[in-house]
Amino acid sequence: MNELNLFFSYISRHKYSYLLGIGCLFVTNWLAVNIPLYIGASIDLLGANSTSDYQQLIDYIYWVIGFAVLMMLTRTASRMLFFNPGRLVEKDMKDDAFRTLTQSQQSFYRSHPVGGLISIVNNDINGIRAMAGVGMMNIFNIFFTLSMTPLKMWQISPSLMLFCLLPVLMSFTIVNYAIRALRTLLNKRMQYLQALSTTTVNFLNGVDVIQANQVQDWVLRKFGKHNQDVLTISLAQLRIRTFIMPLLEYTEAALKILILGVGGWYLLQSDLTLGQLTAFLAYASLLAMPFMSLGRLISTLQMGMVSLKSMGRILRNREAIQDETSKIQADKKRPLMNFSKGIEVRNLHFRYPDTTAKHYVDQEGTNNNSFDEDHAGFALKNISFQIKPGEKVAILGRVGSGKSTLVNCLNRFYDINENSIFIDGVDITTLSRRTLRAMVRTVTQEPFLFSDTLKHNVQFGSAAYEQVDDEKQLSQVLAQSAMAKEVSLFPDGVNTLVGEKGILLSGGQKQRISLARGIYTPTKLMILDNVLSAVDNETERFLLKQIFEALPSQSCLIVSHRQAVLEQVDTILLIENGEIIAQGNHKTLLAESSLYRETWQFLQTDTDDNPESSIKTEIGDNVHQGGGDV
Repeated sequence: MNELNLFFSYISRHKYSYLLGIGCLFVTNWLAVNIPLYIGASIDLLGANSTSDYQQLIDYIYWVIGFAVLMMLTRTASRMLFFNPGRLVEKDMKDDAFRTLTQSQQSFYRSHPVGGLISIVNNDINGIRAMAGVGMMNIFNIFFTLSMTPLKMWQISPSLMLFCLLPVLMSFTIVNYAIRALRTLLNKRMQYLQALSTTTVNFLNGVDVIQANQVQDWVLRKFGKHNQDVLTISLAQLRIRTFIMPLLEYTEAALKILILGVGGWYLLQSDLTLGQLTAFLAYASLLAMPFMSLGRLISTLQMGMVSLKSMGRILRNREAIQDETSKIQADKKRPLMNFSKGIEVRNLHFRYPDTTAKHYVDQEGTNNNSFDEDHAGFALKNISFQIKPGEKVAILGRVGSGKSTLVNCLNRFYDINENSIFIDGVDITTLSRRTLRAMVRTVTQEPFLFSDTLKHNVQFGSAAYEQVDDEKQLSQVLAQSAMAKEVSLFPDGVNTLVGEKGILLSGGQKQRISLARGIYTPTKLMILDNVLSAVDNETERFLLKQIFEALPSQSCLIVSHRQAVLEQVDTILLIENGEIIAQGNHKTLLAESSLYRETWQFLQTDTDDNPESSIKTEIGDNVHQGGGDV
């Protein structure tokens, strides 16, 4: 029922088109069942060999021609009135699905591979379009035909009409069994297509790794297996459609043979006239056509229902988006937040959805953020700190300590418990993500560039990207991100295409363009997650100067192991196993934290300038694996 409710919610948008189409189908079928009556009457007039009936014969011919022309017009109109909404339903559903995907959070993508989502939007949607177009038309067309045609046949000869039902019922019983098998195969085929799309996307994203390790043969075998699965299931579907489904299409021939045999006997017994027998043969064709299309209709409906189930995986996530919309409306009524008190984290706990841990509640049954004693399975535990306006804070910790997890909680890439993070005293879970991310901007450690110009990649997400270009501001942020000189050497300057995922640029250039994108639009808190890992020392010093002296943000949170960063920030948060074990400025931690002091010594002696490896060497090789960074 959920799938049907989803389907009807879309076709109801085009109800007037469907209603007009239903009206045209009714007229078409009414005309179709009346034409044989005039043809039969005309044949009986010819058999009478009476010249006095000549004018009536001409009138019958005119009626047949007029009905045929009118039926052609109404049939064409009915198809347009059903097929066009079918395409519009496809478009509306694709738009809603893509809108939902762009607003879905990381937790959704953890359980839904991108390749499978692409297959749903591009392949499975075809079944919904067919169901909304030809499927809806055939439902009403079959209903009108099977209600009008048997009535006309009954009026001519009830006994002969009952004989005609025998081959129809036999064929339909056989095909109905085949249709149930076909539905199972359709479901499996869509799953195989989604798996094939997921595999294709993964391999194409990692094509450099595949080539570097010379594993093309293994990749081809893996891809070939999924492709073979699709082929096998498609051939199984084809066998059913080829050998069993045509049984309904042979029903018309069986009906005509039966009518000629039984009806011919009635004719000899003078129970039927020649014209009535001719009309009955015409009705046999009309009766057989809906049964022939009935098999295709059921197949279309089954494929549509399977497609709706797949599409529902995406569109059901709209509930979270509708909650986001309500929060946006609430934010408009809220007093303007200016980050006057900064951001405060109070006793933050977080674990990933696929991990387990005990969660205690108080005696009244309310959530009090109390957890089991050993905090098993939690990536973050008892995190508390504050970033005041204008403060620069650094996060230091080894791989898997929870640095990026903390960042993703601050910007709500992950859903967190209520009363854990506050901006100006307001719980961020009550804010819309749009409002939150207008104040908190994140530059991640894995920069993503779109297959567009360098200028559009920098301006992406700002008002200038959609409205008016600010060349002066663009030049300023490129200079602040140490990209101005390199951009000037590009063949097309800021209009240079960077390629898919910025493939034409080096790692350091991609990081600096991503940084330029982050500082292009002023914000309250800038989060920089290891954005200096791919730049040299000289560029690092220049960028740090821009971050600390010219960054338009009021506050800054930097995830980094760079010495220059740790020396200049106001506060350092030292994280170990998801907990803050020490915090303070550089001098304070040197005096009070043995772990920070030892880490600092290794950073100074690391000749390869690889802080991650230094920390792992100092703290130990047994890097924490539970609930690590994503």
